[in-house]
Amino acid sequence: MRKLFLLLALLSAAAPSFAQATRPKPVPRPMATMQQLTDSIEHIMRREHIPGLMLTIISPDSLQRFVGGLGLADVEHQKPVTPNTLFRIGSVTKTFVTVGLMQLVEQGKLSLNDEVRKLAPEIPIDNPWEATDPVRVVHVLEHTAGFNDMQANHVYNTTDTDLPGATSVQLFRNELRCRWRPGERMSYSNPGYEVAGYLLEKISGQSYQDYLTQHLLRPLGMPDATPALRPASNSKLAQGYSYEAGGYRRLPLLPIYAGPAGSMSASAEDMAHWVEFFLHDFRAPDGTALLRPASLREIETPHSPLEARAGLPTGYALANSLINWKGKTSFRGHNGGIEGFISTFAYNRALGMGYAMSNNGGQSLSTIEKLVREFLLRQAPTAAVPVPAPLNVAAVTPYLGHYQDAAPRNQLFGLGDYLLGDKQLVQRGQLLLLQPLFGDADTLLPASALTFRRPNHVLPSAVLTRDREGQRMLVLSGSYYQEASATWWWVRPALFGLSLLLILTSSLAGLVWLIYALRRQLPRAQVLPRLLPLLATTALVTTIVAFVSLANHIWYAGNFTTQTALLALAPLAFVVFTLAGLLLTVRTFRRFRSRAVAWYLLLTYGALSWLAVVLTSYGWMSLRLWGV
Repeated sequence: MRKLFLLLALLSAAAPSFAQATRPKPVPRPMATMQQLTDSIEHIMRREHIPGLMLTIISPDSLQRFVGGLGLADVEHQKPVTPNTLFRIGSVTKTFVTVGLMQLVEQGKLSLNDEVRKLAPEIPIDNPWEATDPVRVVHVLEHTAGFNDMQANHVYNTTDTDLPGATSVQLFRNELRCRWRPGERMSYSNPGYEVAGYLLEKISGQSYQDYLTQHLLRPLGMPDATPALRPASNSKLAQGYSYEAGGYRRLPLLPIYAGPAGSMSASAEDMAHWVEFFLHDFRAPDGTALLRPASLREIETPHSPLEARAGLPTGYALANSLINWKGKTSFRGHNGGIEGFISTFAYNRALGMGYAMSNNGGQSLSTIEKLVREFLLRQAPTAAVPVPAPLNVAAVTPYLGHYQDAAPRNQLFGLGDYLLGDKQLVQRGQLLLLQPLFGDADTLLPASALTFRRPNHVLPSAVLTRDREGQRMLVLSGSYYQEASATWWWVRPALFGLSLLLILTSSLAGLVWLIYALRRQLPRAQVLPRLLPLLATTALVTTIVAFVSLANHIWYAGNFTTQTALLALAPLAFVVFTLAGLLLTVRTFRRFRSRAVAWYLLLTYGALSWLAVVLTSYGWMSLRLWGV
């Protein structure tokens, strides 16, 4: 799950954003033959340090079909990837769990609109809006319940025991709190799929592993796929790696706590059947319908969030979303990641083609994916980019102004958007610009009165709407922004900038004052007030360093280690040093020979106190990660 995984959500067993950030690479021109395509892919693998790749390409044209592997499943033993080599496919598991639940829906055993509380009152959901807006099954599958994503210590299970049934759901009781009205905003939450898996188990009477194996994997003829939590002992499983210091480092193949969110392992042969299952209206190879086509349409359709209600059809559906926005046409599917593996599953039913891939180097697949799509679509006509509709000024004008992030994937990471300020929606001629305080603006071209698309996108990805309280909302590619004050929007970034300046200068001054203190050239009463900003800053920097260090060893997050101990203690030390310094400065204010120094210290402690309040409000003072 690598660094970006932890930094984005402190979280998760499987999600689209786990891939390491890489600089954009030039993409070779579309290949004319499969051999040319695989040669180009192998070139990319060498360049981007991908040891092995599971690859499935499905098309009506047999010459465009490939089911196999490239590179090495095990670098040390030079073991090649074969069509039956298993790769951990992370969040693609969610597509299997969703299909399983839809089978129960078709059997009349539950409904997408059923309230989770009534189906399973033992699930520890904390929903302040329960009386009017209960969490429903559809909210869990669409990530619109408002749950947080995983805490770092709820990702990998380093014990010898797997948590069964209701016990596994109880593990995520802190994450299962609704942060807004359920069914309003989409925010990716792996604990939500732990709930989905538990519902599958309770209603079917089987573990989710047994249910998926019996009712999906084997009927589809998937010979190798397994949702087992502990696949490491399987001789078919590829080894996961990270590329560091010019070589590959083996990563542990640990089980995860939220199995229904990301435990599936599958081969190229398996994923060929899964792609064809979606292309052939949910029919098994023998023609047996495992689901009706109507259920496929349900899976592909966003139901509950604000953008869906406002008429935008391109949001996240039931473990199903648009994979690409640019190109000749779009594919649907899901992607995922787990430590050492990045995966994608995609299909286009209209053209009867799709692909699946996974690499065991934890690297982004975007370059290879683009190449595969261009190969599949090389003879398809290029879709015309729509001519922008005229901007409806009367409809848009009430929505112009400032917006703040309203749905962070993990509450801890809402801190960054809070500190860096709001975004401003402004009109420029016949288009809108969403301008952040720093960086480039998003350009929005009108698709209808209140829906918009980005330049070079065929489909709209943004909508202006209102929530239940009547507040203005902007939804853009799954990100939610809520109206903010147009008067005081600059206060937070200004305070943050001032705080950084005071932290830096007071730390430098603290080093100088430390020398004076050691030489006994400062009055004793003024030593601590002058030095505590340096100590508070040291505690804050220690928190950041420990956090980044833990990102490289996230499987240790549930254990008592140097990193987890520092993450628990350093933020508290920051608060203690700040408050102590503030109180001492106030008490000794009149004793300072230089009033400028006294006021400077008060201002510094004021800035540090503001940061302490902000950190506390976003949960940074409760980072006790060891244990579950």
